[in-house]
Amino acid sequence: MFAKNTVLAFAVLSLSGTASAAIPLVVIPDEPTAVEKSAAAELAGELGKCLATKLEIVSEKAAREGTKLFVGATKAAKAARGDKPWETDGVFLKSVADGVVLDGEPTRAPLYAVDLYLENHCGVRWWTSDAATHPKLESAPVAGIALEYAPQFKYRETYYLDGFDPLFKVRSKGNFTSLSRYMLTEIKFIPPEMGGNHRLYFFKGRHSAYHSFFEILPVNTYFKAHPEWYSLVNGTRQPKQLCLSNAEMKAEYIKETLKRLREDPTADFIQVSQNDTGGFCTCDACKAMMDEDGGVPSGPYIRFANEVAEAVEKEFPSVRIDTFAYQFTRKAPTKTRPRKNVVVRLCDIECDFARPFSDSSDSPSNAKFAQDVSDWKRVAGDNLFIWDYLANFRSYILPHPNISQIAPNIRFFAENGAVGVFEQGDALCSAGSFATLRHYLSAHLLWNPADDEKRLMDEFLDGYYGKAAAPILKQFISVIENAPRKTKMSVGCGFRRASYLTAADKILAAQLMDRAAAAAEKEGGEFARRVQRERLSVWHYLIIAYNPLRNFAKSNKIPWTWPETRAELVESWIRGVKSFGVKAARETTSAELLDLYFAKLRNEAEFDKLINAGKSDKIHKLPPK
Repeated sequence: MFAKNTVLAFAVLSLSGTASAAIPLVVIPDEPTAVEKSAAAELAGELGKCLATKLEIVSEKAAREGTKLFVGATKAAKAARGDKPWETDGVFLKSVADGVVLDGEPTRAPLYAVDLYLENHCGVRWWTSDAATHPKLESAPVAGIALEYAPQFKYRETYYLDGFDPLFKVRSKGNFTSLSRYMLTEIKFIPPEMGGNHRLYFFKGRHSAYHSFFEILPVNTYFKAHPEWYSLVNGTRQPKQLCLSNAEMKAEYIKETLKRLREDPTADFIQVSQNDTGGFCTCDACKAMMDEDGGVPSGPYIRFANEVAEAVEKEFPSVRIDTFAYQFTRKAPTKTRPRKNVVVRLCDIECDFARPFSDSSDSPSNAKFAQDVSDWKRVAGDNLFIWDYLANFRSYILPHPNISQIAPNIRFFAENGAVGVFEQGDALCSAGSFATLRHYLSAHLLWNPADDEKRLMDEFLDGYYGKAAAPILKQFISVIENAPRKTKMSVGCGFRRASYLTAADKILAAQLMDRAAAAAEKEGGEFARRVQRERLSVWHYLIIAYNPLRNFAKSNKIPWTWPETRAELVESWIRGVKSFGVKAARETTSAELLDLYFAKLRNEAEFDKLINAGKSDKIHKLPPK
């Protein structure tokens, strides 16, 4: 269902292997590519940690007798696989008489083949960019290995702060890197010797790769002289969007787009897309185009993207135009179809993320989106790219009940023919609620939507938080995930308080997190600090609803095991947030907003203190929030 020519072998086989030498040779082609050299170094280094020894890398002609791990387009690989053409990012792993062949589509997939061998047959796990597990092995597994696989999603991006590390991105099978103005930490591209990455042209105006209209034709430069190039809204030309029927505007837009691509020839995508606001043009010519496409604005927008794409293709045949189906352009046109070099990026920002898109019987917003996905599958065909929202952008450090939707939603995208998925996560926060788990799940499922999410989640909780805390954290996640069904609340991607949780569930979840923290502390190592980071999300909602929760606990005779005052809890939370190097607790363009939020919480805590002390007359002297 999810990929062609698939022979899955995703269970970890014998960790000791059979018929294998203790120290194999890593064998590369006689004239290796830079990517094959990187793949060999990855294998030698990571497997060497498991075998507690150093592995030698040799050319095929210099290889001596013994067990061999053939990396890349060796003669052994060609003999095992033949001359079949590669699919994008396709991999080939196969046991042979004297070892294992680990090969892949030359651009980057030899690295994927090596990492899949390390994961699926050696038991290596890369939890985050700086946390991994390397089982101790007596020998390198070589028997019973067979995998030929190419991912359906040709473009895979998990937009998490930790996922920006180039090596970890490669190990997570990510191959797309976007830049945005919502960046407080440097994003590094995957270097060419590790296969590089697909990427969008980066517009310097608003420091983003997205929403291109005013990047190409800025209002300050063009509007005064050419108001007719901009959208007619309520009978007046306004600088909101572009008038897509204006031929003069199109010519200038194409000229400026080609100019930017000449400035940055390494970009293989460029957006031709609406501004992040409303105000599409309603002039007679634009309305006529909409009428030809079922009355929806997406018709003129796809036509415009097609015209730019046709001009771009003549000079830059490898560049793809990336355009949005977003908000007012989300409904698919009835007639217009995107050109072969136009990718339609369909966004689900209006959805309920506490429920799966594939079963939307109790979610009207998801039912509408499911219909739009089906319509765009018909319209865009192999050019459908999904923008999915995994984070709570108004408060990264609050529990978000969408972990159980990651797998069914990714499978839904695959079943509807999506060629790529952008999972927008916590790109700013080093302490987002279970951000590391969300990244781990989404990265693995983008590579293989058929993977077992329950196994992935269990192994991550065990391996990253420790076996003592893992079952308790699983209970905690279950409470959070089931809450919206109890309260019958829809949960979007931008909420400031965890209102979908009842008071009873907030108390229960906080108790479970305390138990998990105590269990991790007892187990030792890094586990305790990792659970302490997750506890920040609980402390956050305790702060936000402090007085109601204390009253609920008191009236239900539930022991209050947290600080006796809101002010104490606020200070503990702030210390914790700072200890994890957090620069932002929500989507922002400045780290200064976090200090303002700290001040707001302190001010509210002081307000509580004065009220509780019967000194309400002093409140007017408090500084403003």
